[in-house]
Amino acid sequence: MVNGPGGVEVAVCSLSSRELVEPLSRLPGVALAGTLMTANLGIEELVRTLARRPAIRGLVVCGRDSPRFLAGQSLLALFRNGVDPELRRIVGAAGHLPLLRSVPLHEVERLRSRLEVVDARGEGDPLALGEIVRQLWGRIRAAPPPAPSGRASADGAHGPELGFRRLRAGGRRVGLSQVLEGFVVISLDRRARRIVLRHYDNVLTPRHEMTGVRAESMLLGLLQAGVITDASHAGYLGGELTKAETALRLGLPYVQDIPLRAPGRPGDVMSPAHEREENPAVTDESTGLPSMTEFVTAVVTGLGLEDTDLAPDVPLGTQVSVESVRMIELAILLEEELGLDLPPDLDLRTCSPQELYGILTA
Repeated sequence: MVNGPGGVEVAVCSLSSRELVEPLSRLPGVALAGTLMTANLGIEELVRTLARRPAIRGLVVCGRDSPRFLAGQSLLALFRNGVDPELRRIVGAAGHLPLLRSVPLHEVERLRSRLEVVDARGEGDPLALGEIVRQLWGRIRAAPPPAPSGRASADGAHGPELGFRRLRAGGRRVGLSQVLEGFVVISLDRRARRIVLRHYDNVLTPRHEMTGVRAESMLLGLLQAGVITDASHAGYLGGELTKAETALRLGLPYVQDIPLRAPGRPGDVMSPAHEREENPAVTDESTGLPSMTEFVTAVVTGLGLEDTDLAPDVPLGTQVSVESVRMIELAILLEEELGLDLPPDLDLRTCSPQELYGILTA
């Protein structure tokens, strides 16, 4: 949906004719212009958009109507006949599954009483459509505002209103060692332009290797091979592989378990600009290295303790209790991705995040 110049009262729906959206949005009198592909979710989104714009009192339906989905025919049927309150089906619609299940029926009725709809299906000439819009706009501006519809009410008189059940983001992954024998390391082979995924067992013996360019196909391969069976870790790997794919395509630095960074900036691109300016600990502009704050975040993530606050000057073993495989994963993260040169006999449990960061910046 493209916004026009504003302060006007007509919307134009070009159905499947995408090429009409831009020129139609510039026509005098057009507030919104957009396409419509489906007779269900597409019409629902159109209803929501028009309901938020009460100044729009006219709608032109034009362009090509898909002979398979018949979104245009279904939209016109909606304004002519309304919705069956029990079936939630557009009355008289011939489109594919013309069901409106997640928009309030009283909003539909208000739109039906408010809008004058012009059927210009098949018309694709912007000049001809400009004349249609001009005439509709003139009629609407000359007409008095529509009276509130007596056919609608907000109290569910047209049947129960349906809506989405809201879910809260969050949850915890179980320890990787409980669902996978070993651990997974993801990196990029930029010369070959491939994502590289390696699976090791708990004593660093190589188990599986996979390369690819698409996160989805790699995750499906892991699931099909039975390497990953836990849903929470499938979600984690899907996110990491998608991040790796994005980094590969856009030439961004990639470090497993650390957010992507903008080119040339060591700071986390997820951090708001005001936070980067007001909190110098978020980035270290002078060295190009991760800041102490970012480093501690990487350590927490590497240990699988995303919701834990680590004190920078207290040894890791004193603050948290994690299985040895997590310490191995952390060591690989620090050495391969962040470039730390860790002594072979170093016990990470005895080191504080501040001491490890000192090795990185030495």
